[in-house]
Amino acid sequence: MNLSLKRAAIAQLCSTASKHNNLLNVAKCARIASEKGASMLFLPECFGFIGSSSQETLDNAEEINDVVISKKKDDYFEKIAVDGDIVSTKKKWLNDIENFVEHGVDPRASGNDSTMTSMLDNGQISILDGLKAIAVKSGLWISAGGLHEKGAPPSPEDELSRPRVYNTHFIMDSSGKIVAKYRKIHLFDVSIPSQGVELRESATTAPGSKLVICDSPIGKLGLSTCYDLRFPEMYAALVQQGGADVLLVPSAFTVPTGRAHWHTLLRARAIENQCYVLASAQFGQHNEKRKSYGHSVAIDPWGGIIVDAGGYDGEGNSTTGLIDGGNNNSKLTSPNVVFCDIEDEKLKSTRERMPIQLHRKSNPFCW
Repeated sequence: MNLSLKRAAIAQLCSTASKHNNLLNVAKCARIASEKGASMLFLPECFGFIGSSSQETLDNAEEINDVVISKKKDDYFEKIAVDGDIVSTKKKWLNDIENFVEHGVDPRASGNDSTMTSMLDNGQISILDGLKAIAVKSGLWISAGGLHEKGAPPSPEDELSRPRVYNTHFIMDSSGKIVAKYRKIHLFDVSIPSQGVELRESATTAPGSKLVICDSPIGKLGLSTCYDLRFPEMYAALVQQGGADVLLVPSAFTVPTGRAHWHTLLRARAIENQCYVLASAQFGQHNEKRKSYGHSVAIDPWGGIIVDAGGYDGEGNSTTGLIDGGNNNSKLTSPNVVFCDIEDEKLKSTRERMPIQLHRKSNPFCW
């Protein structure tokens, strides 16, 4: 990895209810990213798990803490020691992930023993543990675009006080340490009785309340998640008050809303704030109920699309960016990785030519 090169690797995934397969796909993306000289890998919302029901989401939520994986795995596993066979199997599982990152050896090709199969089938693995192993082995920083986090309070409107999760986007450094954590603020609740539509994300997910910025190898990041994209005032605050240079929008847009608004909204946020926008996306059929639009993109501070991984509208495009789908470079494979280099001079020149931030009114308008 070239630490002097501010290269971003933006992943496109089709996550499912198999945490093991999802993490192996992330490991594949990390291997490609490292080979191409990236310093940071960006993952979409729900990169580690997409289930078929809200109960599955709750059952697979995890605590998100700042524990760093020890280089000595025995020290690490002492902290999670359960049954001897399970600990041994979990060690092998993490070794398999690390071997995939380092050597490209996909453990799915050789099959698993009965203990491993049982552990994987029952979801007895931690997305966070696997991601930390990937970060350490690849030497990459990772933007984990959305993991369901335990510990959220029940909805005040819920008389049964049922548990909820946070949809948490966090930044992990190359040692496996979590250096920033953003809980998605804007939740999608809509009621259209005449059409029989009743969607309440807030029933199972609690909103966050704090904006988050973070220094990184590619610049100062402003964190957001999916539906946040529709609220421009949030991004103005990340830039004007937080000093962000790169806005992150990991997402799992539906196909109809993606076709209608995805590129338009992303380009608008880049133009309004004169920032790079990196938007890693889910793409494809996750289960019988859900599919996502795709089109992981990188956009420059002038609003130009640097690279687009493609999606349901067809293949994307690449002008100055790089596309790598692994074996065949197809833009529509999954997992897929697209690349762009963050250029400080482009940020500076764009802002000098049109100093929007200086002209932005900090006081309320008069009526």
